[in-house]
Amino acid sequence: MYDEKFVALFHEDDQAVLEEDIRLVEQGDRPPYREVRLATPDKEFVEVGIRMTLSFHDRSPAVQVTLTDLRTRVALVREQMRATLAEEANLLLKEEIERHKKTQQMLANAERFNRSIIESSIDMIVAFDSEGYLAQYNHAFAVEFGLNVGDEPTQYGFRDFVANKDQADHIRNTLLEQFNFSGETEGKRLNGDVFPMNLTVAILRGDNDETLGAMAVGRDITEAKIAQEELLASEERYRSILDNANDAIFTLDDQGFFTYTNPSFNDLLGYSETELSKRTVHDIIKGLPKRGKSWIKAIEGTREEREFVAANGQTLTMLGGATVQKNDAGKPTGVRGIYLDITDMRQYELRAKTQSAKLESIFDSTENLIMFTMDSADRVNAFNKNFKLIFEHDFGLDLDKGGSFIEDISKIVDEEPYQGQLRLFLRAMDGKPQQFELPLKTIHDESRWYQVFLNPVSLGEGQREISCIAYDITERKEIDRAIRSALKEKEVLLQEVHHRVKNNLQVISSMLNLQKSFVKDPETLNLLEESTNRIATMSFIHESLYRNTDFANISFAEYLQRLSANLVQSYSRTDCHVALQTVFDEVYLSLEQAIPCGLITNELVSNALKYAFPGMDQGTITLRIQHMEGGAVELEVSDNGVGLPEGFDFAKNDSLGVYLVQALTEQIDGELVVTSTDQGRKGCSFLVRFTPSE
Repeated sequence: MYDEKFVALFHEDDQAVLEEDIRLVEQGDRPPYREVRLATPDKEFVEVGIRMTLSFHDRSPAVQVTLTDLRTRVALVREQMRATLAEEANLLLKEEIERHKKTQQMLANAERFNRSIIESSIDMIVAFDSEGYLAQYNHAFAVEFGLNVGDEPTQYGFRDFVANKDQADHIRNTLLEQFNFSGETEGKRLNGDVFPMNLTVAILRGDNDETLGAMAVGRDITEAKIAQEELLASEERYRSILDNANDAIFTLDDQGFFTYTNPSFNDLLGYSETELSKRTVHDIIKGLPKRGKSWIKAIEGTREEREFVAANGQTLTMLGGATVQKNDAGKPTGVRGIYLDITDMRQYELRAKTQSAKLESIFDSTENLIMFTMDSADRVNAFNKNFKLIFEHDFGLDLDKGGSFIEDISKIVDEEPYQGQLRLFLRAMDGKPQQFELPLKTIHDESRWYQVFLNPVSLGEGQREISCIAYDITERKEIDRAIRSALKEKEVLLQEVHHRVKNNLQVISSMLNLQKSFVKDPETLNLLEESTNRIATMSFIHESLYRNTDFANISFAEYLQRLSANLVQSYSRTDCHVALQTVFDEVYLSLEQAIPCGLITNELVSNALKYAFPGMDQGTITLRIQHMEGGAVELEVSDNGVGLPEGFDFAKNDSLGVYLVQALTEQIDGELVVTSTDQGRKGCSFLVRFTPSE
């Protein structure tokens, strides 16, 4: 009887009323008991009683029909058959229930397994209903878009997670036309942040091909985009380096054909790319073997001179080397070469030899320049005219005796400023170049200073000499002495200025403290207290300056230690014990950056002491200043208190302290990062990142 229409089993006069009864049951009503005529297989009709009720089968709504044979003569037989059928039905029902339980358990296990796979995926997996509202999502999706545990999914729609309306409409139209979408788009987190992502979306359909919703899989590709941009930038940089290099750079395949030449190669040799495509390495570089690939081994080397043939037939002398590129099997696949044109250099060397004699005459005629060489026995064996003239005329030395020059010159050193410089002649003889200043006394008892340069000269076979160049710097020393004296006076004056500024600031601070004793208004007292602390912050800076000899830089860690201790003492509370933790690197800042950073620290630490721990018995404030990669410095004030108030917008707050922190951060070209409990941390953190000035 499967697949038969139920009412067709009855007399045609009864079919309409039965169809109406079925419709009533499906609507939840209960039709009355009826007596109708049921067709038998032999086309006869028998009287039966029928009752319809609403039931469930396999968790789905169904119409339960109860038929009663009204023929009394077969009633007993029907009862016996019904009992037998009921027993068999019960057995079958039990078996069906057990099979159904096993099936449900398998489905539940499969669902848990699939759910665990989805939850452990690093990709964002999400389902939307047919109206475009959020239905289900995995952990990666919740973390990426900022959903909280307990949020009602259906309050968010597909458009809430796409950066702009045009992108969302494009994805929706593609789904309607092609039933799926795959590509790159921009996602939008609930906090408004926009990020690039790869997104794949497909329509979910039911058994009757109706649209149930959509399933989407996405991945944040921010790092991949950054890496791709860096890779492209790196390739562009290397390409720029190659294209702008002065050396001739080229690559060859294993057949000797040119696969790349940089502009310097083309300009130097005069070949166009078309001309090079028809030539091999044998046409350009002379002397390479032509048999097979033996030229590859011959050209490999780090520093060799080779002759290149230019397009105009000219031969150029090139210095450089080439490396062989090999595949995984170790077979050559190509060659990279880089060569420098030394044609002109070789010509210059020839010219240098002809000019050597001219240079010797120039050295002899250079005024006040002393030049000589000395052997390992301290004997002068070569010198210019100035050497003999100055040492014999001004210092009274007899150079014709040929004795030890070190012994002779030791007799005329100026003993007062002398610091043993003559021993540096021995170090130079050991092969170490030396440079020093040497004070001497003339025969007229005048002090004269010489700048001396000593360079070892190796003659081979263990013979050593040193060459010496010296010139008179007496006038320069006098000028240096005058400058140092003036600089010392300015240092003392600048130290006094900082001392007086510090004293004046303390006077102002004392006046404010005195004024507080005459003020009763709590708000005015608070303003005076904050002003006093800001003045003390600047005072500490000037005190650090006049106590140190270096006026350009301040040890900011030492300064912060003193400033923070003063603030904790000023804002100490009896109802809450606040501990101060410090993490300090040895950071030195200029005055232009130290004062703004000190004021920023004053505002942040004082605000934390006043507002971070309401209703708490104890709390911790962490003050950190550290060097970071790239030369930057991070200054951070954080606490483990209650965090910023809900809805607090740091950028729109109009308090003076907030304004000062923002303005001073901009003044040092810094970046301010504020995080609080709404970002998942405990308490609040204010981080200022900046680069110290030179």
